[in-house]
Amino acid sequence: MPDDSSKSEPVVQSTGALDFSLRSPRLDELEDVVYRYVRPNSLNTTSRIRGLDGRLSLHGQRDFGVFTVRYGADLTVRLHPVDRASDDRLAFIMAESGAGQVAIEGQEYAFTAEQGTIIPAGPETFVSYRNDCETLAVLLNRSKLADLCTKLLGREIEQPVEFDKQFSLESAAGQSWLRLVRYAADELSHPLSMTRQMPAAAQQLEQMMGSALLLGHSHNYSAALLQPQPAAAPYYVKRAEAYIEARFAEPLSLADIAAHAGVSARSLQNGFQTFRNMTPMAFLRLIRLRRAQEALLRADPALATVTQIALSCGFSHMGEFAGLYRRTFGEMPKQTLWRALSR
Repeated sequence: MPDDSSKSEPVVQSTGALDFSLRSPRLDELEDVVYRYVRPNSLNTTSRIRGLDGRLSLHGQRDFGVFTVRYGADLTVRLHPVDRASDDRLAFIMAESGAGQVAIEGQEYAFTAEQGTIIPAGPETFVSYRNDCETLAVLLNRSKLADLCTKLLGREIEQPVEFDKQFSLESAAGQSWLRLVRYAADELSHPLSMTRQMPAAAQQLEQMMGSALLLGHSHNYSAALLQPQPAAAPYYVKRAEAYIEARFAEPLSLADIAAHAGVSARSLQNGFQTFRNMTPMAFLRLIRLRRAQEALLRADPALATVTQIALSCGFSHMGEFAGLYRRTFGEMPKQTLWRALSR
């Protein structure tokens, strides 16, 4: 039987982080620690236990931590139902050695070194361990994952993120996730790691884990996340567009627009070509043409002329204006103006 001196009590740091490991021959002691710091549970042994050497550790925060356990016996852990309002976490669990099985709402999922399982908070869950099974679990907050999914999609999500329960660790995505899990376990458990010393570093690691899970494992938003997303235009392109919209009737030059956007003319040209597939001056012409069309449609042909409207929208050469207008809208400006009479 192991020496009790190998035990250590849970330490809650001033930052709210948990950092402890426990080695005990008593299942009730292991059960109590899991109950208090992971999830309410009860143990049910399936064989006679002799010379038990149970081991458990937990490092990190409540909403982002790594949890390892080896009971050293054939047993089943009943995870009690919990209200998501009080516990909105999920756990990714895999076997470092041996194997086990998870049963959730009548469905069974095996976990091994090659296959993990996602266990959500909420429903009653049964986790069965063999006596040689040692598990590694990562705890993550589902609300934070939903916020991260919203940011990755660039829009609000309508339903909670629901992951597939089974996670193959032999695929390319699974191997990448596994490397990240081991890195997080090392960082959160090492006393001198940056994540233990700097909350910002721990937050970055948590976001990286969340992104890897959202992008590497199947869930109800996977298809949307994996679709090509249009790149967002940089701030200076948007600033130039707003400037053009506000001053389209003025005699603007490329230098004027670039100066207002705060970049060089070349950078502005490149930005518009990359994100708008046109030059800044082509964008200016398009805005002027659209405003001219709007004005022509609103005008009274008895009181307004095409020339007056073209000049008010920043055009100085009537022949050029008429040609551009026809290529853009498929009719001459005068035709648009006189269409007002038919309304």
